[in-house]
Amino acid sequence: MLEFQFASLTAFFEMAPHGIYVWPIYGLGVLVLGGLTFANARQHRRAVRMIQRNLEREETHES
Repeated sequence: MLEFQFASLTAFFEMAPHGIYVWPIYGLGVLVLGGLTFANARQHRRAVRMIQRNLEREETHES
């Protein structure tokens, strides 16, 4: 069974003397993953727009 290892929620966030090192790294990880997700979505939108423009251009040249 899963058992909570800390006496309180405050003790969990403080993590004895290590909380000052642990939580900024979690924050940095979330920031990096969020940035990568944002950049990937932006690049995907650009690629879709470029493909749409190319298809439209090909359609006008075929006519």
